[in-house]
Formats: sequence, structure tokens, C-alpha cells
Amino acid sequence: MKNKLKIWIMAWVVLLVVFSLPKICLAAEVDSDSDGLNDELELKLGTDPNNADTDGDSFKDGTEVYNGFNPLAGDKNKKIKRNVEVNLNTQQLSYFFNGVKIGGMPVSTGLRGWDTPNGEFKIMNKFPSKLYKGVNYYYPNTKWNLEFKRGFYLHGAYWHNQFGIRPMSHGCVNIAYKDVEKLYRFLSVGDVVKIVGKTPTKLPLKVSVNN
Repeated sequence: MKNKLKIWIMAWVVLLVVFSLPKICLAAEVDSDSDGLNDELELKLGTDPNNADTDGDSFKDGTEVYNGFNPLAGDKNKKIKRNVEVNLNTQQLSYFFNGVKIGGMPVSTGLRGWDTPNGEFKIMNKFPSKLYKGVNYYYPNTKWNLEFKRGFYLHGAYWHNQFGIRPMSHGCVNIAYKDVEKLYRFLSVGDVVKIVGKTPTKLPLKVSVNN
């Protein structure tokens, strides 16, 4: 009798899990109010998944979040935690809004000998366009530059397409234009940039050194 009861209970547990899985998966895909945030993110951020403008300030929640504004405060309030983490091992950048990961992008960090520095830093300056030059490289009009340590930037790179594949720079964090513009809009001066991991040791036979 006890064995039958155990089997019956286990069967019900399995059924509950099976029928719950589609709902869990759908939450990460569905955007019920079409505000640019999926329902799973809305639940984590505390916004209303059935109201595109939770704070009633005429801007959609997704528009506010991805531009660094608090979707619960209105009046273009930016008093909320925004930060990024760059992983040298994986050549990936993740960005967070009030502790919740809202996106990521591939990057190319500094080569060995020109390693991107480890540690926790803060955005010091933002420049929409900047010239990078040095021995054997000259890149004018480089877009979307965020200085996080004197001489070190998160910035766009139009001269290669090795993002997420291998390090390519003299220490800066190279990002594709399609991604870095989003990051530039999202981050403000004072936001935290954390660099973790180690520069990968396995490099291609021929590497073009860029900033």
C-alpha cells in the first residue's frame, strides 16, 4: 500500500513538472504588453507584465530599462544600479539592471602583454567619437567610447570581426557597433565595470594587433 502511494505521489509530481515547463519557457519568450521586456524579466524587475508603462510616464518599460532609466520611478530617473561584467576567459560582456542580467554581447579584449586590467572600475567619461592611434594602427571616428580606467575604454571596433572569438586589442574592450551603441545608451558616468578572468593563452598563428 505504501509503495502504491509513493508511486502515485511521484506520478503527480512528474505531471506537475511537465505541465509547468512550458509556462516557464514561455515566460522568457512572451512579451504580454509589447513593451520590449519579456514577462520573465518583468517579474524580476518588478514591472507590470500587463502594463507597457508601469510608472505612467509615457515611456514603455523596455525603452526606459535599455536606456538606463528606472521604469518604476518616472521623470527620467536614473537613480538605479547599472553595471557590466567582462569575462576575459570567455570574451563575453554581460550587463545588469538593478542586479538583473538584461543582456550580453561578445567582445575582444587585450592581447597577452596588453592585457585588459582585472578589477572593479567606474565609467569615467563618455565620448561618442574618438581617434585611436599608435604604432601600426590609426582608427579615426571610432564610435561609442566609455572610459573605465585612464586610457582604457569599452568602445566600438569597425576594423575586425573577432568578437567573442579572441583578444585583439592593446587593452581596450572592443565591441561590434551593433552592440556597443546599446551599451553606450544604457551606461552612465559612475556605473561599475568589472573585469574578471584571464586573457586566453591559445591564440591564432597570425594576429592583427588593434586597439
